[in-house]
Amino acid sequence: MVRHLTRLSILVFCCLAVVCIILALVFGSYLTSEELPLEPKEVRISPGTSTKSIAKQLAEERIIRSPLLFEAVAYFDGASRYLQAGTYELSAAMGLREIIHKLKSGEVVHRHFVVPEGLTVAQIAQLFQDEGFGSAESFSRAARDSKWRKRYGIEGTSLEGYLFPNTYKLVDEISAAKVIKLMLDEFERQWTSERSEEAESLNFSSQEIITLASIIEKEAQVADERPLISAVFHNRLKRGWKLDADPTVLYALGNPLRALTKTDLKFDSMYNTYVYRGLPPAPICSPGLASIMAALRPAESSHLYFVAIGDGKHHFSNTLAEHNRIIRRIRRNSTRG
Repeated sequence: MVRHLTRLSILVFCCLAVVCIILALVFGSYLTSEELPLEPKEVRISPGTSTKSIAKQLAEERIIRSPLLFEAVAYFDGASRYLQAGTYELSAAMGLREIIHKLKSGEVVHRHFVVPEGLTVAQIAQLFQDEGFGSAESFSRAARDSKWRKRYGIEGTSLEGYLFPNTYKLVDEISAAKVIKLMLDEFERQWTSERSEEAESLNFSSQEIITLASIIEKEAQVADERPLISAVFHNRLKRGWKLDADPTVLYALGNPLRALTKTDLKFDSMYNTYVYRGLPPAPICSPGLASIMAALRPAESSHLYFVAIGDGKHHFSNTLAEHNRIIRRIRRNSTRG
């Protein structure tokens, strides 16, 4: 009996000693006069980081005072095994339980991924890398996966034209595949059954409308000209004429950053609308909704030609003679300038 009491006394003493040490370590940090900054800051927790390492990082980032107290609260709250990686906005003004709740529930910071109209898949991939979400190669590789075309019923051999331009809220650790899914889902939301029916009423497939819209997107710089540009292309298609659209040639050449030459216009590619009649086999970029609607609803116009006249605007003509006259005038003015 005495022996058991002795062992119990030793155990109690050891427990009290441990508690005293913990209290000294925990509350000792609060006795310093140094104040922690209260302004929120972004803290990135890497995947696989332990609770102990998270506590140490938060202390180094001057979000918390005591790593040991953080570990203790996380343990007793049952959160130790569930703290998630990600980028969080945290502040020393927050309580420990509030911080732990954020880390456990994964309330990470979202960043805007702004994809403008008119980008190709390759350009979106580069933007993905430039914004720091991942490599362009990982995005391009994910975009080449044939599962997307099967799942979303996309014609052709790539996702060109179907990664819908918009502003997306992403987390830092998001995969390229998840971003592609978000963009394809957005395309599905925008391409409604009513728009599909409109395409059919024009005797166009969905793919053909998106292809036409992609050319309009690259040609139009002034919003109210989109329906007029669309009308020119519709009128030429009805007559069986070549579209003579510069952006299709640029796409065929890999979008070089230079003006087209006469030799370029003869480049043998199904995307070259100076060589082949009708629409290219697939879109040349991702058009926005305005260009899609212009492709579906062209202006009531008999125009067959247009030419850039500066400031993003175009002159529209009904006859080749008028079109050539405007071109000569533009060239004269540029020579004088």
